[in-house]
Amino acid sequence: MGLGKKRDLLYGLQPDLAVVPECSRDTTRLCQDDGFETCWWGENKNKGLGVLARKPWTLEPGPAPRQKWIASAWVRGPQEFLLIAVWACPVGTRREFNYVGQTYEALVRHPRWFAHGCPVVLCGDLNSNTSLDPGRKIRKHSAVVDLLVRKGLVSAYHTFFSEDHGAETRPTYYFWHRQERQFHLDYIFLPCRWMERVTDVRVGAFTTWKRASDHMPLCVDLADPAA
Repeated sequence: MGLGKKRDLLYGLQPDLAVVPECSRDTTRLCQDDGFETCWWGENKNKGLGVLARKPWTLEPGPAPRQKWIASAWVRGPQEFLLIAVWACPVGTRREFNYVGQTYEALVRHPRWFAHGCPVVLCGDLNSNTSLDPGRKIRKHSAVVDLLVRKGLVSAYHTFFSEDHGAETRPTYYFWHRQERQFHLDYIFLPCRWMERVTDVRVGAFTTWKRASDHMPLCVDLADPAA
């Protein structure tokens, strides 16, 4: 929340592409004034899901999402790919369908995302981790990871650092902004073949970001596809 007052922190990361959950529609318009192309989805103008792209990259929204806060957009530029932006939230009273349940449902219900032969990237706040699987029957984090692996996507963080899901050493979320309540809930899933181009993966430091957000930025750098 409050990206309008904190967007210089985001710009300091020099993103070509950014997925920003919990941002307002008006904030994305401010980002347009700052030179970014944007997409935004939401029912509450003060709190939705935004995507920012910096030139030469451009965005073209995909069809309206079936699951709340999970949306697709075509990213065009030096390389074209489909971005699936995620902010996995509670949407009702049935635990199985909340949070990661929405991500699971979106992947199952949108086979066309993976049927066009174009690369796919899934990125955002999944609000899930393998350590949180107990109590879920089908729609759980490990099932989402398996679905994506079968589609040829892997977590950039876990592949780069050779860490298992559920055993992360760099948290992306601090519950109630408390350093002792840490979890890894944010992900960037890339095509397997793109991992050869990954030059760095970084998670923002708690001391730097604690006043701005309970989530730390997860950043992935890739070499130019033309290089």
